Parts: sequence; C-alpha cells; structure tokens
Amino acid sequence: MQRLLSPAVRIALGLVSLMITLVLIGEVFTGYPPDREAMARRYRAQVARIVGGEVVLALRAGVDALPAPDAAVQRALKDAQQREPTLLSVRVIGADGRPLAQVGEHTRGWRLAREDLSTADNIRLPLISNGKPWGEVQLVFEPALPVTLRQWLHDPLVRWLLFLAGVGFLAFALYLRRVLRHLDPNAAVPERVRTAFDTLTEGVLVLDLSGRIVLANRAFCDLHQEAAASLTGVDAATLPWLLGALPADTKALPWRQAVQHKRAVLGIPLKLEADGLPRRELVMNCAPITEGPNQVRGCLATFSDVTELHERTERLQVALGALSASQREIERQNEELTLLATRDALTGIFNRRSLMQQAEQRFAEAKAAGATISCIMCDIDHFKQVNDKYGHAGGDQVIQGAAKALSRGLRLGDFVGRYGGEEFCIMLPGGTAAQAAEIAERLREDVEANLGSALRDHVGVQVTMSFGVAEIGPDVPDPATLIDLADQALYHAKKSGRNRVTTWSPARMAPA
Repeated sequence: MQRLLSPAVRIALGLVSLMITLVLIGEVFTGYPPDREAMARRYRAQVARIVGGEVVLALRAGVDALPAPDAAVQRALKDAQQREPTLLSVRVIGADGRPLAQVGEHTRGWRLAREDLSTADNIRLPLISNGKPWGEVQLVFEPALPVTLRQWLHDPLVRWLLFLAGVGFLAFALYLRRVLRHLDPNAAVPERVRTAFDTLTEGVLVLDLSGRIVLANRAFCDLHQEAAASLTGVDAATLPWLLGALPADTKALPWRQAVQHKRAVLGIPLKLEADGLPRRELVMNCAPITEGPNQVRGCLATFSDVTELHERTERLQVALGALSASQREIERQNEELTLLATRDALTGIFNRRSLMQQAEQRFAEAKAAGATISCIMCDIDHFKQVNDKYGHAGGDQVIQGAAKALSRGLRLGDFVGRYGGEEFCIMLPGGTAAQAAEIAERLREDVEANLGSALRDHVGVQVTMSFGVAEIGPDVPDPATLIDLADQALYHAKKSGRNRVTTWSPARMAPA
C-alpha cells in the first residue's frame, strides 16, 4: 500500500480533492452551474399554465360539458404530452374529484394529497369558473434530479466532476512524478553528514521506500565506472551493473526485502565485473530505516569489498591443501618406516627388536597382574641342507612359508617374530605351558604336512620344525630369561631327534 500511495499519488489525490471542493464552493457563491431544480420548477410552471389554458379553451369549446370526458379536452392533453417529452401524465378532475380526462399512467406518478402543494415533479393547477373552484389540472413530470445510481452517473454535472477528477488526477500524478524525480534531495542532507559518509571505506546507499537513491557516498561511486555519474533520484533497480552482480538465484531485490519485511537482509554476495578490470567480490547488507516501532522510511545498504580477503582465503586453502597432502605423504612414509623398523623384510612378521619390545610389555603386564605368559621357540630342521640343496632362494621360500604357517595357527593376542636366521619366537600372553605345548603341536603337524609346498618348483619335499616351550615362573625375572628357557627346550627337542615339541622343566634340562 505504501508503494502504491507514493508521494506523487498522495499529492495528486489531495490536489484533485481540493479542485472538486473549489468547484462546489464556487457553485454556491457564483450560481454556476445554475440550480437545475429551480430552473425545472420555473419551466414546468410555465408548461402547466399553458396546459391549463388549453384545457380551459377546450372546455369553453364544449358548452354544457357531458358527464363523460370531453373529446376536445382529451385531445388537448395528448397534444401537450407530445410537445413536452418530460411530461409523463396529465389528468383533469372536477370539483368533486371525478376525472374528466387523462393521458399517461397518472396514478403511478402522482404523489400529492389533496392539501399538498405542488413540487417540481407533481404540479396541480386549479380551474376557477365564476369565482368558484371548478376543478384542477394535475401534471406529472420526470424527476428533476437523478434518482438511481445509473441516472446519477449519466447526470451532466456528475460526469463533468468525474471527468475533472480523473483527468486532473492523471495530469497531477504524471507532472508531480516528474517534478519530484528531478528535485534534488541533497538539500535535505547536511553537508557534514555527506562528508561523514564519504570518509567510510564501505560503499553506502540511502534509499527511499521506492528504492530511489537519496545518498551515495564516494566509496560506492568508486565501485564501478557507471556509478561515477549522478545517482541521486535514480531507481537502484535500474542500475544494470548492480543487478548483474547479484546472485543468479535472487528472487527479490535485497533492499526491497528489507523494507517489505522490516528486517535486515545480510551477507548477500556480489560479483562485480567491469571491462578491463579484475572481478571484485563484495558483500551487501541491507537494513530498514525506521521511524518509530513500525514505520519504515527507507533502506540503508552497505557494500564491503572482500576481494582481497577472498584471494587470501583461496591462497590459504591452496596452501592448506598442499600441507594436507604433504602431511598424508609424511604419514604414509612414517608408516612405511615404522613397518620397515618393526617388521622383518623377508617374512613381514615382527623383527627381533620389535619382538623383544612387545615381549617386555606383555611380560610386565603379566607380572603385574599375576597372570601367565608362555614362550615357544622353534626353528626349521636341517635348514642348512635345504639351502645347500635348493639354494638361498629356496631357503627364503621355506622361511616365508614357516612364518605364514606360524601366524595362521596362533590365537588372538598371540604374536610371532623372527628371532634370527631360521629361528622364530612366539609369545602367548595368558597361556600356560600345557596350552603352549598344544598350540606348538598343532603348528608342528601343520608345518610337517604343508611347509614343503613352499618350495613351489619342487614337488614332494617335506620340511619339519622343532619346538621348545617354557612358561613364566617365580624364578623368571624378564622375557629374555623366558626366551632362554624356551630355547633350551628347543635345543633338547633338536637333540632328541627333531620334529617334536619339548616343554622346559628343571629335571629334563639337567645335564647328564
């Protein structure tokens, strides 16, 4: 409603109302246009007198009037109605009220009682004979003034006033719109306010309710080469470079949204492009200018240049991407280094150093918790013969096959490492010597049945392994001692014929 009732429209409506009021007041004081009802009264009174005279002549023409209406009187009435289009009906009655002659539907339009005086629409003319009332002539005319809305709309005076109002409103509105557009609102802005706005590094626009620019500071005029021209009074929606900078999915202009919804519209990104100049990134914020709690008088729009910030952000993102890639590469290399440092290069299981670190940790945990931990030491029987017969490549294949066989036969939580050469060490946290012996026996059987197949180029070869088992005890202070006891049991197994499992015990390991 505020947008429709612009200042030009409101002023035009006021001027039209004033003009119509002056016309009506002028009619009262000047008598122009004339009073149509009074003119109608005077004219119809003359018509009534003429008709009355014709009736009297007709009555005189017919001496000794009969009880029935005289033909001359009836003819006179018809002639009078034909001459006067506004005369709807005429009736002649006697002194006793009996009709003598009539034309038209008289009873439909006659409204006067016997004692009522004549009006502009109903006129009664008395007939006198020899100084006594003889009768009267009753005339019914069309209403002097309009009665229905349709009649009022076709009334000349009303049509004249409507014409003046309509044409006057259009003329005033168009003229005032052009005049107000070219009025300089800068006079309403103090110079100190303009100077203060010009000191701001952000572009600033002050807009009225219609979106026309009231004030644009220097920073805004520097945004685009077309903005350097005078912008005062220009509709911001007619600036193509500003509209082109808005996001493609913008449905309503931000400053109009701020005025319509009476709340700030923030963070609108703008991409400003100009011929021969690099693209600039802006952020527009629009806030309504209010007067009182609900009345909005305009909009304040600010434009912040964030081009340099975006460029720095993009460079930072590129640097962060490169840093992230470098970090991932370092992590990958660290993983490789960790793998190389902790794993045996040939078998992929723990090397001796990592094996001892794991063993010390698990051994300390078992000691602290009073739990058991067992160790299995094993090596490949007659490995030198395998190397001599099948070469070092064949020996490596057998070692790799042994590592796979030992790894797949362990429980969850057990771990195995290459202790040296063809010798392997298995640690079983929570396992007793008996459990370790059972596991070692399964491993021995698996190795005996399948390890020979590691020599892929030689079919039917059988390779065996010997196992020694030891369990933590009160006299075992560290994992090295536990491994040494298992190694002693392994030595006893190899000495006793190989391809077997031996559990360490003081009696069994006593020298002969």
